[in-house]
Amino acid sequence: MPEDPKPPSVAETNIVDVEPIAVRRNGIFTIASGLDTGKVLRLPAGEMVVLGRAPECTYSFDDASLSRQHARVMRVGAEYVIRDDGSRNGTFVNNVRLTKAEALRNGDRVQLGSSTLLRFALVDEEEERALRRVYEAAILDGLTGIYNRKHLEERLVTELAYAARHGAPLSIVMIDVDHFKKVNDTYGHLGGDAVLRAVAALFGSSMRVEDVLARYGGEEFVILLRGTPVAQAIELAERLRRAVEATAIPFEGHLIRITSSAGVASLAEMGMPADRAALLGAADARLYQAKQSGRNRVVGP
Repeated sequence: MPEDPKPPSVAETNIVDVEPIAVRRNGIFTIASGLDTGKVLRLPAGEMVVLGRAPECTYSFDDASLSRQHARVMRVGAEYVIRDDGSRNGTFVNNVRLTKAEALRNGDRVQLGSSTLLRFALVDEEEERALRRVYEAAILDGLTGIYNRKHLEERLVTELAYAARHGAPLSIVMIDVDHFKKVNDTYGHLGGDAVLRAVAALFGSSMRVEDVLARYGGEEFVILLRGTPVAQAIELAERLRRAVEATAIPFEGHLIRITSSAGVASLAEMGMPADRAALLGAADARLYQAKQSGRNRVVGP
């Protein structure tokens, strides 16, 4: 009769990782409605995350149905706990209104007020990076890294609604690289790409958080300026024009020098209700006028 196998020694014993998955993963919200659908909001461990309409919230949403400080989320041990902050229109988890603090489960659907929808998930670092890449690919221009035309046009609708709701000014700058075909003919398309990336970076360094800079197409860029009267928008366009003219862009041992032209329009000129096409059309017409007048200039109302 064979002997019973000996139990494994301590050195031979396999150590099994029994740490809960929630401890090894991070909590995130992904926005599930509106302009920022797919955007990832991280919920850092050890921090109180405040959700609401106020700019000072950890994550602020442009949604009039939200209270200024609407709800709070915090990690407690392995769990993420959400509670309503006494909001007017309520916080809902899987369509049930919160009356007390509640632990979130992977996949839970969170609604703030009447129209802001979030999806809670537990993810590792690689999964979070993948989600962010998907979102960025949908809204960013692949060459310059700034917003693309689709996102700009969607954002313009939102900005028009915001301006109407708050009685705030809204201006738009459409700016174009002069003689861009000559750049491509002289330095090739890689040289042209280098110019577009440099111009986008130059413009981006002058933007406020609330401004929207996008590549509109080819060598054309558009800037949306929330809360900015047209006179200030013209001043910004002129500063950008001078900056472009003063910049030498290095490329394969060459220094490429360019100029730019811009057209500026504002919501104040439009009949109400203003629409996206009217505002873009006014800026485009003035850009064309700047080109026809000799380039390297800004034309406003």
